[in-house]
Amino acid sequence: MFVVSHGQGTFNNPLVRVNKTIATPADIALLIPADADEVVIDPGQSRPASQADPAGAARATTLGGELPVARKLYADALTHARGFMDDVRQGTDIDCRAAIPLVENFIESVFRNESAAVTLFKLHGFDEYTYTHSINVSLLAVILGKHLGLDKATLLQLGLAGMYHDVGKARIPEEILNKPGELTPGEFQLMKSHTLEGYKIMAAQPDLNPEILRAVVEHHERHDGSGYPRGLTGEQIGRFSRIISVVDVYDALTSRRVYKSAMAPAKALGMMYQWREKDFPHQAIENFIRCIGVFPVGSFVQLSGGEYGIVTGVNPLKPTRPQVKVVMDAKMRPQLPRSLDLAEAADGPGAQEILQVLNPAEFKIDLEPFFLS
Repeated sequence: MFVVSHGQGTFNNPLVRVNKTIATPADIALLIPADADEVVIDPGQSRPASQADPAGAARATTLGGELPVARKLYADALTHARGFMDDVRQGTDIDCRAAIPLVENFIESVFRNESAAVTLFKLHGFDEYTYTHSINVSLLAVILGKHLGLDKATLLQLGLAGMYHDVGKARIPEEILNKPGELTPGEFQLMKSHTLEGYKIMAAQPDLNPEILRAVVEHHERHDGSGYPRGLTGEQIGRFSRIISVVDVYDALTSRRVYKSAMAPAKALGMMYQWREKDFPHQAIENFIRCIGVFPVGSFVQLSGGEYGIVTGVNPLKPTRPQVKVVMDAKMRPQLPRSLDLAEAADGPGAQEILQVLNPAEFKIDLEPFFLS
């Protein structure tokens, strides 16, 4: 059996990723804790025992190996996002089929090394948020959809929905989109119109998957009916729409804007967890936390011993004790990087834990070179 994940589904102990083929009772004892109350199996990747050697394993790449590839893909997507948003502003027709190769490449990158994709979306600059947000939502939607067991054909449609979910904002005046202060009631109403404007733009696309169109117009609907434009509730909101709404809010919270600082990923996840059954279905938030981890890869953290590091991997059985690359001493001076598995060191004399998650931009720190070192 190919085991995708397991766990208890709580914030501190979510359903954690395994993504391994289990072929023997010893594998079960090693990879699945006795108190796990839920195990997710992917029948599509499971095979008879005679074929249990995981097919395609050689295609996996390391974080350092995939990151430059993912960055090139991101740069190509950024060029595309600038192009279609600017075309809409100028009244030029767009063809969303042009994004298909980009999203297909995203999907392949995610399957090769998901951590590179999770890392990359957090390294963008705030000055191009209108464009990068579309890419980030597309990328995060693909990652979440993969963890929900969607096949690649469906992931392609979901990724396209993410790429174009905010296309209607190209018809909102930039002085409102980037206003540093609070919007007036009239300005807020105009801002909310981007969902319907996006619907008008995308409705003209040939052979468009209806779920994409729904995501464009419904990504601000909320589980309890408090969203817009129609005040839909629960299952009235489309499947793609529910996925896009979660990753849309997460990227907005963790991105720096002209009027706000970026929120640390762990804090953003904690806030969103409090909004379950209000803004989002309970299971939707749990699934997302299970997907990217309590401390997502790429998080800049301070350890209880004072040193600083970057989360580079998740420990399936102990999600609050991830793998960290320690890159700075207690005075934030660069030091020779070393890898530290907080789970393995949990019971030793030098045991450490994550003290706090920080925003590297506030300290003018560029994390990307550390991932490649």
